[in-house]
Amino acid sequence: MNLKLKNKKVFICSADTDLGAACVAEYLKQGSKINATCLSAKKLKRLLKRFDADENDKNLNILINDISSEKDRLIVKKSVQLTDILITHVPGPPSGDFLKWTNEDWLKSFNDIFLTSAQLINFALPRMKDKKSGSIINISSMTTNFPMHNLELSTVSRTALEGFTKSIAKKNDFPGININSILPGYFLTESLENFIKSNPKSDQENIKLKLLEKIPVGRFGKPEDFAKLCCFVSSEYGRFISGQSILINGGQVA
Repeated sequence: MNLKLKNKKVFICSADTDLGAACVAEYLKQGSKINATCLSAKKLKRLLKRFDADENDKNLNILINDISSEKDRLIVKKSVQLTDILITHVPGPPSGDFLKWTNEDWLKSFNDIFLTSAQLINFALPRMKDKKSGSIINISSMTTNFPMHNLELSTVSRTALEGFTKSIAKKNDFPGININSILPGYFLTESLENFIKSNPKSDQENIKLKLLEKIPVGRFGKPEDFAKLCCFVSSEYGRFISGQSILINGGQVA
């Protein structure tokens, strides 16, 4: 299916993550022109190879940038303002006991996840509004719908972003622009692998099987599954989808 994304300008945050890199690879296949931020170009290039993408593609501009830093966000402001499609993404904070977290921990999580995405959206919307065209996608987490043990730092900040996204999407101020969040469940990512490996080796296979038991389709998600959904939602065929929190989790509900 031709999604008509050729030559569309796409800004992808945190591309040196599995989901971010998969999005870069899929948009490159569609012929889009991409600005991709990352902390590690080496890691991004390794992931692009995994997803059969060329790190030297003429349509890919890699930006070494800590998107959670306001200083670094201002550096890429112009690129975000000129983009047709914005994909915000900040990896979540670590899990832990919320009773042990400090105010600084909560504020850092809120800054990294909510304020980062909100400011990027504010950068992108004015030109999109002038063109009456554009798409914004937040890569979030299904924990905003189904909270999970010890992930309160992430869940609270991502839930705030969900509220913001739904609120602005319902305004009549932005015709032609769709604004959504995509909420992934358990995907085959380094984060999932690291979580499993953080347990005693004798328990790892059992933990993996228990996670799979929660997924009705019987497998973990592939980053490519996620990227194809992003492309569709941001294409002209997905423009009637707006203000939604789109679950992609194999049918898992808890």
